[in-house]
Amino acid sequence: MESRTLTPQWSELSRLHASTCLSMTQFINGHYCPKLAYVIIQQLNRLLKHPDLDQASGSHEMYQQLLGQWQQINMELLQRKSEQKRLQMQIH
Repeated sequence: MESRTLTPQWSELSRLHASTCLSMTQFINGHYCPKLAYVIIQQLNRLLKHPDLDQASGSHEMYQQLLGQWQQINMELLQRKSEQKRLQMQIH
């Protein structure tokens, strides 16, 4: 296993990863909010663009897959929200 020195950039990458995991955990634990899903998408994009993330690594591929899944989740949440608003308008 390769040993890496914990530089400020690596520390930033680790914090961003941990923050993304926490946001996903909050979502999974019942906070099904499009805004939170959007934050997760932003965090995954920052991870993918981080200069210390090896583009050929398994981490890059994992973040790319997660990004696609969270984009789909966000789209579904926004569609549900739009549908709920449309139904409320019909009732009133």
